[in-house]
Order: sequence, then structure tokens, then C-alpha cells
Amino acid sequence: MRAYVSRLLWMILFFAVLAVGMNLLGRKLTEQSVRERNVVTGRINAQFQKEVDSGHWNAEALVEKVFTQRRDEWCRLYGVKACPEEVRILLISEDDVQGNAGEKRADAAQENHKETTGEELRQGLKVGEDTSKIFGLYAGGRLIGLAEYRFKDSTYGQVLLLMNGCILACALLLILYGVWVFGKVILPFHKLAEYPERLSKGVATEKLPETKNRFFGKYVWGMNMLSDKLENDRQTIRRISDERQKMVTMLVHGIKTPTANIKLLSEAIATGLYDPDGKINEKDAELAGKIEKNADDIEKLVSQAVEATNTVSIEYEPKTETFYRSMIEKFVREEYLKRLEISRIPFRLECEGDPLVKSDLDGICRILRQLMDNAIKYGDGTGIRLKMEKTQEGHLITVTNKGTPLPESELPFVFNSLWRGSNSSHVKGSGVGLYEARVIARKLGGDVRMRAGDGETMVTLFIPL
Repeated sequence: MRAYVSRLLWMILFFAVLAVGMNLLGRKLTEQSVRERNVVTGRINAQFQKEVDSGHWNAEALVEKVFTQRRDEWCRLYGVKACPEEVRILLISEDDVQGNAGEKRADAAQENHKETTGEELRQGLKVGEDTSKIFGLYAGGRLIGLAEYRFKDSTYGQVLLLMNGCILACALLLILYGVWVFGKVILPFHKLAEYPERLSKGVATEKLPETKNRFFGKYVWGMNMLSDKLENDRQTIRRISDERQKMVTMLVHGIKTPTANIKLLSEAIATGLYDPDGKINEKDAELAGKIEKNADDIEKLVSQAVEATNTVSIEYEPKTETFYRSMIEKFVREEYLKRLEISRIPFRLECEGDPLVKSDLDGICRILRQLMDNAIKYGDGTGIRLKMEKTQEGHLITVTNKGTPLPESELPFVFNSLWRGSNSSHVKGSGVGLYEARVIARKLGGDVRMRAGDGETMVTLFIPL
């Protein structure tokens, strides 16, 4: 997820740098275009000023002579984009141009200029736009007119606007796409990615919920099939172990009686019981001793076989780490809340604070899986309570279920391997769950205890500090 966010930020940064670079390039091109247009308009305006200084003329003739007839020449010298599309001249007083007015007329013209110029600028000239340029025309040191040069475009302004709009649109689309991918792909897969690991550790109980998401529908279906396959394999292994135990038990009991008889016969031979004279034959006594020794070896093998059949090997190596107890609460909620809701079994989770726990989270989750599964299977469905608290010695996690408890006489045997209580006749099982829970708890330095009474069964897991 961090890699995804990092790449998204790099892409956004790339678009930002691209936008800044394109703006700088556009500004540079714009400044260059402005300089070129200033040069062209300055040259054309200088020609206008020469004609004004030369004598009599009118505005239309001046534009026709200097600009219209020579437009191709100006475009060839300075470029089409640098040349204006249109030139207009607005005169304030033609008398000043012809030089026939007196001082009073000149003053009147100057006053008229002050009044007329503003009006003309408002009505005829587009002074505020960057598509036009205004130059003054002078005669005798006085302003007698204005020359307006109009251009087709606004010096790359529209290009810059369009370019920035495209970059912004691309950046927004990228951000929206990133948010969509995060919500539809990254976040769901981040949750799903934990399931195979939990499944391999044996702490996953609830199947993945079915989804119509076209990205993970087949993945969810496949993981649920794998979960069913692993559970079926576990049931098969436990069934084979149970059958093996029964077979070995039958063989053991079948071997015990003949072995005992062989030892009795060898002892009788060694003492000369079957000798006609009642004397001990040294050779027979030596042979009887060998027979008895072999019978003892057989009894040892039988005892080892009995012990092996009564014990299941639990492969587990704890990995101690420090975590908050809320991680255990999160596991219980994710694995059992929906399952209990579907089964309509009331469930209450009681937690006091959120202290640090120094232990193996996976091991604790495996133990709680056994305790919760037993509470669901052997309870009467009227309620399950899980309470977590901290004491001076360690952490206590108690699972309580309502229902008919085991007799007091059976409680010492509930944690034995392959042992099942009197209330298990109608429930599938192998008698390994509580044995496994105690083995793991003791490897963590703790223990598991069971209490029963008043229609409740309470199993407590103790984890030391």
C-alpha cells in the first residue's frame, strides 16, 4: 500500500512539474512574441510619423500607403504572427497636422484632445486588451492622433489556457483513478491478503464473504475451496488417527494376555515345576530367562504403543512479540461476530482497557479458536461471553458458554489427548482441541483451566506478563 501511495504521489508531482515547465515555456514564447510585435509596430509607427511630418495627408490614405500596400513586405520581414491584422488611425485635430492653426487653435486642439481622446478610447480603441497596441502620433510636439494595431490572437494566451486545462484534467483523472483503484482493488486485497497466512496457521475460522467484485470473485471462491479442503483433510487425519488408536488398542490388549502367559510359563520352567523329579534344569532355566526377557521387551513395546496412541504430536514453536490486547479482540470480532449472528447466538465481549501483551498472537488466536468452537458446539445456543482482563500475574481470557456442563468427575480428563466427554456423543470431534490448546498455552508459559457448574462452562486461558 505504501508503494502504491508513493507512486501516486510521484505521478502527481510529475504533472505539477510538467504544468510549471509548460507555463514557463509558454511565458517565454509569449515574451518573445511581444518583443517581436513591439519591434514591428514600432517600425510601422515610425513610418506613420515620417508621413505626418512630411505634410498634408488623411488617416485612410496614411494607413493604405504605409500598411495595407506593404503588408506582405512587413510579414516577410518579421513573420506573419508578429504583423498586425488591422491598423486604424484616430485623429484629434487635422489642423495641427497641416500646420495652419494659430496658438489659440493649437490650445483649443489640445483641450479637444483631452476630451476626445478618452471618448475615442472608450468607443473606438480596445486599449485594455492584449490583442492590440496603441501608439501616439505627434506634430509640433503635440499629440494629434492615435494609431491602433490589432492582432489576431493574444500571444499564446489561449494555447497556455488550453494546455493548463488539459494538464489539470489529466491530473484530476489520475487522482480519481487512483482513488478508485485504492477503494476497489488495493484496500479489499489488503484485507484478503491476511487470510492465506491465517489459514496456514490454523487461526482462520470464518470463510471469506462472497462478493460480486469482478477482481476478487474467483480469488474468494478459490480461497473458500482451499479452506474446505484443509478442513476436510484435518477431519480425515483425525479420523485416521482415531481408527489407528482403536486398532493399536485392540492389538495391544490382544498381545498383553499371551505375553503374560509366556512369562508365567517361563517362570514355571525356570523353577522346575514341570520336571518329573522337581529339580531345576540349568539349561531350561537359562532358556526360560531368555524367554522372559523377550516377553519384557514385548511389554515395553506395547506400553510405548499405548502411549503413542494416546498422544497427538502438536507442532508449534512460539514467536514472542509485543502487541496490544485489542489485536486479540479484533481477531474474535472478525472471526466470530458474523458467524454467531447467523447462528443467532447472543455474544458479549468484555474488555478492560487495552494493555500491552508480550506473547505469541498467533498461538493465542489458535487457543481461542478451540475455546470458541467448543463453546459453540457444546453450548445450548443461549449465550456466549468472552472476558479479557489483566491481573498482577498476567492476562486472563475466559470463555463462558451456557448449557449442560460436564460432570465434576470428568473435568480432570478434558485436556487429555483423544479424550471426549460424556456430552460429545451427538457432536463431531476428535478429542484433540483442548489438548492442543493446553500444549500451546504451556509453551507460552501459561495454562488453560476449566470450571463447570450452575449451567455454565468456563474455560480460562492464562498468559503471564
